Amino acid sequence: TLDVNLQRAALDAVRNGLGNVDKLLARRKRKEPAQAALIAVEPHTGEILAMVGGRSYNQSQYNRATDARRQPGSVFKPFVFLSAFEEAAEEGRTDFTPASLTSDEPETFAFDDKTWQPRNFDEYDGQITWRRALAMSRNLGTIHVAQATGFDRVAALWKRVGVGAPPQAVPAITLGVFELTPLEVAQAYTLFLNEGRVRPLTAIQRIETADRPLTPKAPAP
Repeated sequence: TLDVNLQRAALDAVRNGLGNVDKLLARRKRKEPAQAALIAVEPHTGEILAMVGGRSYNQSQYNRATDARRQPGSVFKPFVFLSAFEEAAEEGRTDFTPASLTSDEPETFAFDDKTWQPRNFDEYDGQITWRRALAMSRNLGTIHVAQATGFDRVAALWKRVGVGAPPQAVPAITLGVFELTPLEVAQAYTLFLNEGRVRPLTAIQRIETADRPLTPKAPAP
């Protein structure tokens, strides 16, 4: 399924991006080089078009695109809003829409006899629409959406997605405080273009032998 032109572009993107990161780290006097991974897929078919596993294959053969588990962070936020829209569709709620308002203000959340004080990366917008909260990746605005629909519902939706280990239904789930690989994230995102169905990712279209072509069996969803 590899697209040679896209693979060249992916290598250039990683190389150039890491060059910029190296300059930033040098200013902070950090000597260890950063790493990166990239995976590009055709969402309708699940075909992997390009993949870069790290800075240099000669230096390290560890494939970070398939094996490195990191917190997805804000990449998870669309699934928070999806769980709310799903509830609206199931229960006929009219207050869960892209134009609905959410509070993007600092707040302390209590859960399981513990407190949590999340913050935005930069500023706070006060009352904003759900559309803007997602577009601007506002932490507090997103957390309040999850609070309205229920953290357990967000966790249940991700469990149905069936990618990676299901996270706990705690407030921090809204900010992606659990671990996934880049490949798992890419697979989960295919549902947005397939009417809610997740496409398993594959790198092989077929295998041809001297006798006859063999089509690989796709993994179960």
